[in-house]
Amino acid sequence: MRRLFAFIGGLLIILFGLAFSVLNANPVGVDLFIAQYEVALSVALVGALILGAALGVLASLGAVWRRRREVARLQRQLGYAERQLQALRRTPLGDSD
Repeated sequence: MRRLFAFIGGLLIILFGLAFSVLNANPVGVDLFIAQYEVALSVALVGALILGAALGVLASLGAVWRRRREVARLQRQLGYAERQLQALRRTPLGDSD
């Protein structure tokens, strides 16, 4: 059942993409500072979407790496604390006389 929904969803996305491409086939000029191109509006929009997503991923990489380092540091601290706890559990209780 899940595969059927995934297939239907994928088919709908493809059909939406094709309709978008056909409805936005008008050529537009794209100036890239060093060159000018004429491409279909749909290609320009999809290219801008992909470029924006890539820049967003690059912008968030620093935060992701900081979080990974913090998680690794906290896991090391947890391991150290667990080793200390196990050592304390093994230590016999002494007389307080």
